[in-house]
Amino acid sequence: MKLFPILCNYYVTTRCNARCSFCNIHLGNGKDAESSDVLQNLKQLRKLGVSFVDFTGGEPLLYKNIDQILKAAKKLHFITTLTTNCILYPEMAQKIRGLVDLLHFSLDSPFKHEHDAIRGVKCFDRVMESISIAKSIGENPDIIFTVNDKNVNRLYQMATLAKKNRLILIINPEFNYFKNHGLSIETLDSIEKASSYPYVYVNKAILKLMKNGGNSRIRPRCRAMTTTIVISPDNSLLVPCYHRAVKAVPINGDLNNVYRSLKGFTKLEGRFSFCQGCTISCYFDPSFVYGFDTYFFLSNISKLKYVWYKYIKIKKGRT
Repeated sequence: MKLFPILCNYYVTTRCNARCSFCNIHLGNGKDAESSDVLQNLKQLRKLGVSFVDFTGGEPLLYKNIDQILKAAKKLHFITTLTTNCILYPEMAQKIRGLVDLLHFSLDSPFKHEHDAIRGVKCFDRVMESISIAKSIGENPDIIFTVNDKNVNRLYQMATLAKKNRLILIINPEFNYFKNHGLSIETLDSIEKASSYPYVYVNKAILKLMKNGGNSRIRPRCRAMTTTIVISPDNSLLVPCYHRAVKAVPINGDLNNVYRSLKGFTKLEGRFSFCQGCTISCYFDPSFVYGFDTYFFLSNISKLKYVWYKYIKIKKGRT
């Protein structure tokens, strides 16, 4: 069976207007992608078989041409994804209206002072305003809640907030990276319990992976390169992933051949020294698509709940 990448994590910028406690991207030199490069790469991504493009950063709404890029992606029939801290969404809402299939608003506490402390800037009110604006123009965003040992006690209140607004709460367990040290078993148990709440989505396969100690280099579950193409703002292909890139190869207008030339790295996915114990969910989520095991089934069962709420209960106005 020939495997092909299904997702592109496209870092259109590394600039960010927040200072989140669990992220270090704002500590680097902020860069933006050239629009001409993005447009050219999108065409080649489609030829490679990619279906989903996650326009990320940094804060993707800081990217000056994000609306034009999203329009181009939609014309190529990609499923588009974008996560924002909402600081700029009220001003950008009409420009990107209807262009993002999976629009995610980051919210880390139902209380203003807690959320703003985690984000390092005052943006809670902007999130609330963005929810109101998005719903008024027919958008259906999700709330993405990055959970750690400190804010896990807000799970029920966050689920209640999501239900009240008829939006899905996506629980994103904080993974071991930067200053993060992973989650306790108690926190993972609390997240698993919350997965049964209405309007709440969490990939139970991620929870199982975390409880099992993360990726094993001996029997790796990571398919970072098989499933995902990562492109940086300076138009380089990063391998094996953004967070642990050991190689950045300039694309120079030929993404197809550059990607295929790095196939040798696929044999090493999940086997590098830093891969032991890894739980970086943005790569494991697509990785679970390939391989018929417990992770595969848990992941797909979880996604069925998301689809049920997103496209049946919420979209059709059911209670």
